[in-house]
Amino acid sequence: MWESKLTIYLVAAIFLLAEVCSPVSAREITVDNNGSGADFKLIQEAVNNSSAGDIILVYPGIYNESVDIGIQNISIFSNSENPEDTTVRAFKLSVNNITVSGFKIQENLVLKGRNGELWYAKIENCTVKNNILELGIGADDCYNSTIEKNIVLKSGISVVGPWADSNFTISDNLLVDGGIGISHGPYRCLLLNNTLLKGGIWVSEGGSHKIIGNYISNGHGIGLFETSSDIENNTIVNCSEGICLTRLTRSNIVHNNTLMSNDIGIYVGDSGGNSFLNNTISKNNIGILLSGSTIDQAGANSLLNNTISNNNIGISLEGDSSGNLVTSNRVELNKQYGVYIKQVNSEVPYNGTNRFYNNIFNNTINFFNDTGNYTGNYFIAKATNIIDGKNTVALNNTKTSGTNIAGGSYLGGNFWAKPDGTGFSQNCNDWNTDGIGDLIYTASAYDIDYLPLVSMPKDRQPVFPVADFSTDVSSGYVPLSVLFTDLSQNATSRIWDFDNDGVADSTGKTPVNIYPVSGTYTVNLTVSNANGTFSRLYPIIASDRPRYTLKEAQITTNKSNQTIPAVYGDKIVFFDDRSGRGRYNIYMHDLSTSRETQITTNNSHYNPNTGPAIYGDRIVWQEYDRPDIHMYNLSTSKEIQITNSGKAFYPDIYGNRIVWTDTRNGKGDIYMYDLSTSKETQITTNESHQDNPSIYGDRIVWQDSRNGEGSYNPTDIYMYNISTSTETRITTNNSDQYYPAIYGDNIVWKDNRNGKGDIYMYNLSTSKETRITINNGFLEDFAIYGDRIVWVDDRNRNADIYMYDLSTNTETQITTNKSGQSGPAIYGDRIVWTDWRNKYRLDGYPDIENADIYVCTVSVIEPSLKTPVSDFFANTTSGNAPLKVLFTDSSTGVPIYWFWDFGDGINSKHALNATHTFTEPGKYDVSLTVTNENGSNTRIMPGYITVSESK
Repeated sequence: MWESKLTIYLVAAIFLLAEVCSPVSAREITVDNNGSGADFKLIQEAVNNSSAGDIILVYPGIYNESVDIGIQNISIFSNSENPEDTTVRAFKLSVNNITVSGFKIQENLVLKGRNGELWYAKIENCTVKNNILELGIGADDCYNSTIEKNIVLKSGISVVGPWADSNFTISDNLLVDGGIGISHGPYRCLLLNNTLLKGGIWVSEGGSHKIIGNYISNGHGIGLFETSSDIENNTIVNCSEGICLTRLTRSNIVHNNTLMSNDIGIYVGDSGGNSFLNNTISKNNIGILLSGSTIDQAGANSLLNNTISNNNIGISLEGDSSGNLVTSNRVELNKQYGVYIKQVNSEVPYNGTNRFYNNIFNNTINFFNDTGNYTGNYFIAKATNIIDGKNTVALNNTKTSGTNIAGGSYLGGNFWAKPDGTGFSQNCNDWNTDGIGDLIYTASAYDIDYLPLVSMPKDRQPVFPVADFSTDVSSGYVPLSVLFTDLSQNATSRIWDFDNDGVADSTGKTPVNIYPVSGTYTVNLTVSNANGTFSRLYPIIASDRPRYTLKEAQITTNKSNQTIPAVYGDKIVFFDDRSGRGRYNIYMHDLSTSRETQITTNNSHYNPNTGPAIYGDRIVWQEYDRPDIHMYNLSTSKEIQITNSGKAFYPDIYGNRIVWTDTRNGKGDIYMYDLSTSKETQITTNESHQDNPSIYGDRIVWQDSRNGEGSYNPTDIYMYNISTSTETRITTNNSDQYYPAIYGDNIVWKDNRNGKGDIYMYNLSTSKETRITINNGFLEDFAIYGDRIVWVDDRNRNADIYMYDLSTNTETQITTNKSGQSGPAIYGDRIVWTDWRNKYRLDGYPDIENADIYVCTVSVIEPSLKTPVSDFFANTTSGNAPLKVLFTDSSTGVPIYWFWDFGDGINSKHALNATHTFTEPGKYDVSLTVTNENGSNTRIMPGYITVSESK
């Protein structure tokens, strides 16, 4: 946890020490709504009875309160520090110096002062940390406050005002399906190291903001309006726009960001005077787009030292985008154009020339000026070199002494290359060897580089080192072992720094490093030769392996067979033959009441390939003797027959919709029945066979044999969207794919492409297919709910239930009993299945395995380790130089990582015990820092080692 209980007690102690100078002593107030003898049962009561300096500790429970905190200088903590077990409906912080930490907040958290005569009063110095905020957080006219280390769901974080000198920090938060919105007046806001999934950052008005180290994916990136900010070291992927600077946004510094797989990497619309430095911009549709209008130009921007590669278009200048400087960039391997120009102007002339010089262009088409083909109505389109003789694009600067980007000794124009080696600069003569081509280069009908750069003769080129390396893995669970392989060129030496702390860790060609503690580490490889040094950075992500508590329970104990369960909420439904062996009825077990209810009484046979399905209060199933679909409503205790064809199979239900396979037309078609309209719809009409449908929301999936030569095989997975009436083919592999299931955007199925049944998954939002299972066992009977997939697997020569968590990429074996298990179903944290571990003797038959229903509740548990306590001793503490000393760790608390500092500028990492030789006389302070997954602790021994001059 981000805050330990020890910290809370230390804070309390500090307040108690202040008692001598305070008229009222700070107190620790407890709240518990379970009647444990705490001071109060309600948080609001504790707040109303508190005074400045008090600490309120809230014990686990669900508090259906909207807590209004109107007492200054108090702190409210959950006693467990675990937001999952302490739930509060809402908080409002309306005064100064409030801290709220460790809660799950269902509605919202608001930082907003009391309503005054004209407007709300300001508040300041508040902290919100380590909470789960289900509906986000909003701050209004709040000064010098912090929002950190929270999990924010759905609506995100909103900060409005104040219009005065202030600081506001939003750091290390995880936001899902929401963004960060800042309308903060003219002063400072720090957005640091936040992770936003399906969201973005929007900042409007004000200035001097810092947006640093954030990760944004599948949203709308970073957007600015009427502001100036420092945007640094952010990573933005799969967004509509990576970084967007719009009208009246000026003087921003955008540097060292990574922008990948967005529609537009950087968009500058009607914004000027910005600097874009050292950014990596790749795999976008457009890398950088500058687009101005007659009202506000996209002008006077500087693009310096960026890497713009593998986009569709590298740099695009459109509209009134003039006076920009593009220099020292690498614009490479962009599919359509390196630079695309479509500049137009109104009756007002351009304000300046766009200058391109000292860039490397290495694209099939490096420069395309489409200005003369503009067909819009608002602007007057004219070629760039015929506006009163003014050329608005310049492709070279004045020839000036200095090392250019291609290694030559003069600055001039640009280096014009092509990936196939046929570029102008790759083949032009340079008889005087000044690095400037002997010919001019015509980039387009309008634009000429009069000083194009060329390659220097190899015998005169300095050979610089290039750092590069590969890893066998880039992420995993601790302890994470990573093999690094140096792939550098022209290097005579190398230094590895595996955590970028400035301390050299290895000089080997293929070193292995173990990361024992979770975190994101930056690996730094620095290589050198006589001409210089070069470094490459790369992130390694080490994560704590999720651990689960598996609580198993037997649901049925009747000495008959109970099979093919389904689960929804607290309700489990299954087939039961207690009325006669082989004759089945449907029963239901309610986990909340432990009550069992018989649903059907007709003693039917059952289809071993399909069981009942349940959603909410509705149970659907297929009758066996005459295959029709029936439904039972638990809330009305009423059964209805859905079909009358006598040829309906494999039902599934979601909400008001029931789907099934129907062979009334001589082949399998997918049908749907809407309970709200009592309307039946035929979904498929293809002449092939469709089977085994599954439904979630507006989407129906099934297996389909229309692409095979036979009647049924091979089968593919298809999907139908009810809201758009569109059908989509999901799989195209020539092997069999069948038994699909769907939850949210994820479709899973059994796949035979590897010669046996594996589970594969397709994500509709990313269009990505993933193989889930990789083993040699036989796989059967799978289901999906949320991020979890369960199935039956016999890799251990026994049919066991396994679970795969998509959010952590972790596989867990659920059952280990040596009997057989089958037919798993999942809802939330509950997995149910059929289990044959119980046996009995019946009517003189040999032992018969009795099928029962079992359930397992899966709970994620926090690490049980405590923070270690550092301690150590040496075999000797004094002697003459050189003095060799063996240091032995005697720490407690199960450390897994050690860092020794010997006091002479030398460190040792990862070693439990360390040997060090002190070569110079003196007294040395020695320290040991020990770490495990719960934290770190350091012990320093001042003057521990005394080294004398050798005699």
